[in-house]
Amino acid sequence: MLGFSIFMIIFGSLIFIAGLYIYNGHNSELLIWKGYNKNASKEELKNIGMWTMVASLVPFILAVLGIIFNFQ
Repeated sequence: MLGFSIFMIIFGSLIFIAGLYIYNGHNSELLIWKGYNKNASKEELKNIGMWTMVASLVPFILAVLGIIFNFQ
């Protein structure tokens, strides 16, 4: 379970970094490919970035649970 937890921490960090990149106003087709809008406003990018950062909490929570239940 410890390997799973480490993987989830890395994965959650990468998702958070991608959300932070979008939140700061970078309109990248590489990260927002599904509904790509070249004319996205800063407000829309902030909203997408915020929800991406919120979604990164799930892997972090799984990592913490994996670490807790690994030692019991």
